[in-house]
Amino acid sequence: MMRWKIIEEKGTSSVEFALILPILILILFSILEFGIAYNNYLAITHAAREGARLAAVGKYSEEVVRERAYPVNPTSIIINYPNGNRHGEPVEVVVRYNFPLDIPLWGSETIPLMSKAQMRIEL
Repeated sequence: MMRWKIIEEKGTSSVEFALILPILILILFSILEFGIAYNNYLAITHAAREGARLAAVGKYSEEVVRERAYPVNPTSIIINYPNGNRHGEPVEVVVRYNFPLDIPLWGSETIPLMSKAQMRIEL
C-alpha cells in the first residue's frame, strides 16, 4: 500500500500574493494616471470654452486661455473664424496638450488631448 505525504501549505498565500501584486500595481497606477489625464482634459476643455467666450465678445487673449488651463500648459491654442468674423458667425478655439502617460510595469507614452469650443460672435 502506498502512502501519500501531506504537503504543508504555510507559504502558499505569500506566493499567491507575490504573483498577483504586479497586476494589482498595474491596475492601481493605471486608474491614477487615467484620472490625472481626465483632469487635464477637463482643464483644456474649460480653457477652450473660456477662449471661445472671450473671442465671441471681442476680448480674446491667449494668455488668459493659458491661465484657465491650469495645471496644464497647452502645446497649442488655435483660434479659427470658419465663416469670417461678422456678427452671428461662429468662432472656434482649439486647445491641444500632450499628456505624458507613465505607468509602472507598462511603460511611458504620450497621449494627445484636444478640446474644441465654438460660440457665435456677439459683436
